[in-house]
Amino acid sequence: MPRRKDNEIYSYKLKSGKTKFGFKTYVGINQETGKPVKVTRQGFTTRKEAEQAKTKIKAGGAGKVASKQNQQRKTVDDVWQEFSATQKLSIRPSSLLRTKNLYKKIEAEFANSYIDSINVDHLQKWTDSCARNYVEYKPIVNLFRKLIKTAIFKGWAESNPFDRVIIPKSGKKSATDSKDNYLEANDLEKFLATAKEINPKIYVFMIITVSLGLRRGEAFALQWKDLDFKNKLAHIRRTVTMTSTGAKSIGPTKTSDKYRRIDGVPMSDKLVSVLKDYHKHANDSKFIICNRKGDYYNTSMASIWLGKIYEKQPRLKRITTHGLRHTLASLLFETNSSITPQAVQYMLGHKDVKTTLDIYTSVTKKQKENLKRSVNDLKL
Repeated sequence: MPRRKDNEIYSYKLKSGKTKFGFKTYVGINQETGKPVKVTRQGFTTRKEAEQAKTKIKAGGAGKVASKQNQQRKTVDDVWQEFSATQKLSIRPSSLLRTKNLYKKIEAEFANSYIDSINVDHLQKWTDSCARNYVEYKPIVNLFRKLIKTAIFKGWAESNPFDRVIIPKSGKKSATDSKDNYLEANDLEKFLATAKEINPKIYVFMIITVSLGLRRGEAFALQWKDLDFKNKLAHIRRTVTMTSTGAKSIGPTKTSDKYRRIDGVPMSDKLVSVLKDYHKHANDSKFIICNRKGDYYNTSMASIWLGKIYEKQPRLKRITTHGLRHTLASLLFETNSSITPQAVQYMLGHKDVKTTLDIYTSVTKKQKENLKRSVNDLKL
């Protein structure tokens, strides 16, 4: 009589096409906790190997399995230490610092929790809380997801509780609408005039940022040797960033910005004139925007200067310093109907043209609304 097939043994296929075997079985009750002990194993080459491993585990009993499982159990913080050690080898120090700051939101709630027994209801409440309190809450949730996936890959957890969590569509409403994070031409004129009244250095920083479409770190890292006044080009070669400990540092721009370093971005006649005049009165520092010691600023200074402008002009439309890049793109699309999104992508150093197209879409939508008003004004 043929032997009865063990239904707890299963087969599965790898991407390579190879067949592997695994099992999930009940071993018994953990006498300390009163909870059932279940074991899952896979990766066996043959069904017979899986059967032998299963028999050995069941023979050892629930106590032995539970003891071994407790020794191998990892807390969320244990997994984070493993994960961050690997991240150090593959991402920029500033990115690692941002990841560390994201983890603090997870650490406060789950650091000492075993990663193989995260309660789904607890996780749902925490996810909802993140969505209520943070504008950009999804990177926090996604980091936690990565930690759990790492634990599953390492064999420290069997399932992902996020599979049973409903992720809110959006987080806390931002004080600044990202789609409206730009200035119209007349507002930009007031903005720059106010900056000039406050301090020539603030004015030069703002006009560099908006004219060249720079990120604030790129503007602070810009050096006089990066400017080619003869050909009216600025080469964007570096950016102010932060180390993993939070100290300011000079680092390379994003890899997608290679062309901006080599080919340069065009400078307007107005910008060339402003910079030449400013150079006459600047100190001997290699940095265009620098402190009294000739050193470059931390990127947080941009927000301080922006605050001074709005303190002097409280009725002026509020944007972020990043909104100055958006402003340049919007004005380019509005004033030149033949300019392409790809050309603006080149100017701003967007990695993905979709980022540029989002700005283009908002501008063309506004142009259509202006067209409607113009047609109504004709009273035909």
